[in-house]
Amino acid sequence: MPTAGRLAGAIIFGLFGWYIAGLTIPFFPESNAPDFWLPVVSAISLVVGWRVCGSRAGRGYNPATGVGLTCGFAIAFCAIFALSLNQMISNALRNRYNDGTMEAVIDVFNQMIEFSVMFYDVTLIATLFIGGVVCAWVTEYFGQRFP
Repeated sequence: MPTAGRLAGAIIFGLFGWYIAGLTIPFFPESNAPDFWLPVVSAISLVVGWRVCGSRAGRGYNPATGVGLTCGFAIAFCAIFALSLNQMISNALRNRYNDGTMEAVIDVFNQMIEFSVMFYDVTLIATLFIGGVVCAWVTEYFGQRFP
């Protein structure tokens, strides 16, 4: 059921995802991110804002802090998973997996580890989690004011 909290969560986290995706572009080789990177991270953030944060809006600011941290982690995990899945599909189309589909599935998780190391930056991680908490507080504000 659509509520103001869900709408606010979707909008604010969608914008936050666009911002985070823009911050991560310099971490790609030669600062050349894939074309799908900004829209996909924004869409992931929008869905996380609607389903995770928006559905829990209106319970108070202390629970919103935990929800914001959860949303920050969920955005990071899903974005890295999407990037790894894209890389796996690209490798599969180049016939790099000779042992079957399980090798490709396992490689998604290996790619996730490699991309996680590539994106390891204290400032980026702090921005992700602090921004997630701030976005959750804004969502909480709208969730309390407009139930």
